[in-house]
Amino acid sequence: MDIYAIISVFFLCAYLFIGLYAGRQTKSVEDHYVMSRSATAIFITGTLIASNLSSVTFTGFTATVATSGPLGLISQFGASVTGSLFLGLFAGRYLYRMRLLTVPDYFAKRYPGKGPQLAASIIVLVSMTAYMITVTLGAVVVINNIFGWSNIMSLIAIMVIITLFTMVGGMRSVVVTDTVMFLVFLLAALVIGPSVIIKAGGFAAAISKAAESFPYLFAWNGNAPKLNGFMSILEMNLLSFLMVLGAPHLISRVSIAKSERELGKSMIYLSVLLPLLIISLLYPFSFFPLLNTGVKPVASYVWVCKNLVPSLIGSIGLAGVVAAAISTATSLFQQASATLSSCIIKDFLFPNMNEKQLLFVSRLSVVVIGVIVFFGSLNPSISGATIMYSFLFATAAFGAWIPAIYLGLLWKKATTTGATWSMLLTMPLIIVVALARQKGIIPIWVPTNLVGLVFSMTTMVIISLSTKQEDAESIYNEIHNKVEIA
Repeated sequence: MDIYAIISVFFLCAYLFIGLYAGRQTKSVEDHYVMSRSATAIFITGTLIASNLSSVTFTGFTATVATSGPLGLISQFGASVTGSLFLGLFAGRYLYRMRLLTVPDYFAKRYPGKGPQLAASIIVLVSMTAYMITVTLGAVVVINNIFGWSNIMSLIAIMVIITLFTMVGGMRSVVVTDTVMFLVFLLAALVIGPSVIIKAGGFAAAISKAAESFPYLFAWNGNAPKLNGFMSILEMNLLSFLMVLGAPHLISRVSIAKSERELGKSMIYLSVLLPLLIISLLYPFSFFPLLNTGVKPVASYVWVCKNLVPSLIGSIGLAGVVAAAISTATSLFQQASATLSSCIIKDFLFPNMNEKQLLFVSRLSVVVIGVIVFFGSLNPSISGATIMYSFLFATAAFGAWIPAIYLGLLWKKATTTGATWSMLLTMPLIIVVALARQKGIIPIWVPTNLVGLVFSMTTMVIISLSTKQEDAESIYNEIHNKVEIA
C-alpha cells in the first residue's frame, strides 16, 4: 500500500474507534435516536456541516464547477445559510419543544390520525435510500482511486464500515465522529482547493488564462444556455433550502440539542464556517481545466490530492472525502433505520414493543437498509452526472413534505387531510418528473424540486381550506402556547 492508502486506513480505523467508543453510552432508545438531547453547539455545527457536505461535494460538485463554472453552484450555499438561520433561530424552537425522536414523529404529534405519519415515513425511506446511494457512489470513486480496488470491492468495504458504525453507536456515535470528520475535511478544503490556483500560476494568472480559454467560468450561467443556466441556479438554490429545511438527517439535529440556546449558536457558527469551506474548496476547482491533465472531472479532486500537494497533505485530503462520505451516510442510515423501526414497525405493526426490543429492531433495520443501498449502488458506470442527478432526485423528495411540516407550524388551518394528500400525491409526481427529465421527455431545465414543492404547497393549501379539523387546530395552538410560556 502507498501512503494514500495507509493514511486512509488509519483515519478509517480512527473514525471507527471514536464512533464505537462514543457509542458505549448508547443504552436506550433516546440515546440511539437523539443522544439523550445533550449536544452542545460545537457538536451540532460539526454534524450539520459534515452531514450536509458529503462525498457528492468532493466528487460531484468539483466535477460540476470544472465543467460548467462555479458561480451558480456556489451561490446555492447562501440558501443553505438562510435556511439554517431560519431553522435555528425561529422554526426550530417549535420542533425542539415537541421532543421528537424521529422527524415522522412530528406528523404523529401535529396531525391527528396515522395518515400523515405513514406518508412521511414513506418519503423518508425513499429519499434517504436514494440519497445514500448517491453518497455511496461518490465514496466508491474515491476508494477506487486510493486502493485500486474494483467497484464491487470498494462498495463492500464502505458498506461494512458504515453499517457497523451506525448499528452499534446510533446518533451519539454519528454526531461525535461527524465533528471529528468535519475538522478533517475543513483542513482538506482549505489546502487542496487553493493548490489548483497555485499550480495555474497564482490567482491573477489563473484569471487571465481562464478569461481567454474558458470565459464561461465568469458567467452566471456557466457554459449552459441562459434559460438552462437560470433554471439550474434556481434548482440548486432551492435544493440547498430544501436540504436544510426538509432533509430528515439535518432536521433531526434540532432534537439532539442540549438547549434552544445551543441550537441557535450552532446555526450562527454554521453561517460563518460553511461559506468559508465551500468557497475554499469549490471555486479553485473551476480552474482545473487550465491544468490540461486529461483527467475526468469526477476524479479531479483525487488527482489534485495525489499530484499537486505533498503526499501527507494529499492523503489527509483523500481521508477527508472518505470522512465526508461516511459522515453523511451514517446520518442517512440512522434516520432511515429509525423511521423504519420506530415509525413503521413499532407504530403500525407491533405497537406493544418494549424499549429493549425497539433498540434491537432499530439496529437490525440498519442492516436491512444497508442491503438495499448495496444493491442500489451496483452501478457499472459512475460519473459526475450520475452522482449529481441522483442527488437532485433525492433532495427533490424533501419538497413533498416541507409544506406539511412548516405550514403545520405556522398556519393553524393546516389539516390532517391536507398534509396527507399533499405528500401522497407529490411523491409519485416527483418520481414521474425525474424519470421524464432523465429520458428527455421534458426539458432538462425543468427543476424537479420546484415542481414538487409548488404542487405540494398548492395541494396542502387547497385541501386544508376545503376541510375542517378542529383537532389539528387545537394541537397547533398547544404547540404555540408551549413555546410562548417557555
